[in-house]
Amino acid sequence: MNAETSSGEPPKKPAVLRNLFLMSRSLVVIAIIGLLIASVIVVAGAIAELYRIIVHLASGGLVDEGVGQYLAVNMTELIDLFLIAVALIIFALGLYQLFIDYDVKLPEWLNTPSLDALKTRLLLVVIVLLAVIFLGAVAESEGGVAIAGLGIAVAAVMVAIGYILSIYVRTHLALKNMAQKDTGQEK
Repeated sequence: MNAETSSGEPPKKPAVLRNLFLMSRSLVVIAIIGLLIASVIVVAGAIAELYRIIVHLASGGLVDEGVGQYLAVNMTELIDLFLIAVALIIFALGLYQLFIDYDVKLPEWLNTPSLDALKTRLLLVVIVLLAVIFLGAVAESEGGVAIAGLGIAVAAVMVAIGYILSIYVRTHLALKNMAQKDTGQEK
């Protein structure tokens, strides 16, 4: 026994580990700020795209043949941009809640209890983005083998992500059931 532990004081943690932990939290703060800045940039790009669409329509584009297809493609791309911006904000909030302040007041649907939950959200956003991107490609396409190939590739990625998500959900439910059984046996 050394003098510190015999006096009843707990041994001090090495300052290097504490500083390393604080530095890692700083890196997470930088990532959160980066996500928020990226979100602002994407929203600004979406607003610029909306302005371009409005100018095109105001300068006679409303009476052009194919205005429906033009709007379908461009509005799909606009939705895509806003969806990416919102996803960036959701990930920033999730990282903030996981690494900085777990008690931050967020709506229930936005609470991030684990890194797995954040990864699941990312996979769900990827599925939606793939669908929106494919919809835009279909609207611009004239048909043929290229769009079929793209559709097959998008579908394959969606199926793979769906399979990963199903494994996660089954594992999560099994763990939840085991925890409930353990709690029930203790009573």
